[in-house]
Amino acid sequence: MPGARRGEGKEIRQVSRRGYRPKAIPERFEEEAEPERVPPGKGPSSDQQSDPTGASSTEAPEGPGREPVRFTSYSPLDTTKLVNVKTPVDPSGAASPSGVVAMVGNVYLAVSKDDGSTWKYLDPTAMFPKFAGGLVGDQQLIYEPELDVFIWVMLHNPLSSTKDGAFRLAWASAVDVGSKPKSAWRFVDFVSSDIDAPGEFLDQPHLSYSNRHVLIAVDASSGRIIIRIRLSDLGSGSIGWEYTPALTGISYQFSAPSAERPPGAFLAGHVDTSTLRVVEWRDGDPDYHEHDVTVQKYSDSGDFACTTPSGVDWSGRCGARISGATWQDERLWLSWAAPRSSPGEKPDYPQPYTRVVRIDTGTWKTDTEMQVWNPKYGFAYSALSLNSNGEVGIAVAWGGPSDEADAAFGILGDFVVWYQDGSTATTTGDSPPAGRWGDYLRTHRSQVTPAHYDGFGYFTNTVAGGGIVQNPYHVRYGR
Repeated sequence: MPGARRGEGKEIRQVSRRGYRPKAIPERFEEEAEPERVPPGKGPSSDQQSDPTGASSTEAPEGPGREPVRFTSYSPLDTTKLVNVKTPVDPSGAASPSGVVAMVGNVYLAVSKDDGSTWKYLDPTAMFPKFAGGLVGDQQLIYEPELDVFIWVMLHNPLSSTKDGAFRLAWASAVDVGSKPKSAWRFVDFVSSDIDAPGEFLDQPHLSYSNRHVLIAVDASSGRIIIRIRLSDLGSGSIGWEYTPALTGISYQFSAPSAERPPGAFLAGHVDTSTLRVVEWRDGDPDYHEHDVTVQKYSDSGDFACTTPSGVDWSGRCGARISGATWQDERLWLSWAAPRSSPGEKPDYPQPYTRVVRIDTGTWKTDTEMQVWNPKYGFAYSALSLNSNGEVGIAVAWGGPSDEADAAFGILGDFVVWYQDGSTATTTGDSPPAGRWGDYLRTHRSQVTPAHYDGFGYFTNTVAGGGIVQNPYHVRYGR
């Protein structure tokens, strides 16, 4: 029963109304690590293979079965007005019931006060004072309805003096974000020494919230660390924080904490290809707990490659990160990318695909397992969310030999995910033909229409002169 640790209070600061001089966005001192290889598991794999999942444009005719998903709004950003855009664009955002939508990525901020009809574009480096080695990206933004606030995390390069990794946490009321998005924000700054990881590089902070806390999960060089901050502190003059020691022994790399207001922090990693380990850190409990959960074994091949018509492997660097996590009545939904099957394996998954499980947190056993798969293209980088009807929405990247990498949204059980603008290109990485898609998509229950979802994705196309542009967008979808 490992115990959490407590940090000293940090004074909350307010951004200047006059703003700051825009600053160049530095490259990372250290590129994010390659996903870790999951060890082979034991036991037989599942002999059940669901029907293939299709990917369909919203303009496609309706198919059989349940009522199809509709896009009730769809708002691509104007990429010519985004500043400091880096690849990948990593869209994240949220919407308030009053129609304020805020969207961040690498390394932009866009705000709409009319539910996505029009946007204002801002440069985060001109909004906040310089901190550590400078803002580099991996931004995520959520909306917390009880306090009516947007909460925003921003990864920074390490301090040059100590090599401590760094991130900034900011928050603001929805009304202030809509009316004065540049100066609305209060903030605190963290370095890795604040979480007992001195001199360690930090990467991929993920945000969520529980009944009582803001939850941040971040990779340190020694392992993933979960941080919690009381929501009530956001309205005070200073914050305190609690945190786990670095989670080690297995790979929790890039794992997302559960969404939809769980009663604490819930996050999972891979013991092997047939076992998950779930961290349970309930509100009010000073200790966190780890539970091993057996799942149907997936392939040990470690092959996540999927090549598009332009010859780019868009998914090979994804790995088995547990990127989707949401909460439903003491049950935890998780999703991750699984590798393609080795020759002769049954069932046969010709492309990398997405595994989904639901875990009963009373017994710590799965009660639902399914796949999002298709022999023609792969699925990866998933995110999950629960709507007011108890349906699980999914955001997922997809692409294959006949389709450039793209994002799509849907509801689990429909066997189809939907997109608006089809990608016509896939961005290469530093070493073509490796792709630089990733690193995540986001989806949340809509606060405007709770039976629907807000999604944040992007498509990719070529522009005049032969360049390739990743186009982030906000979509509201549901039945």
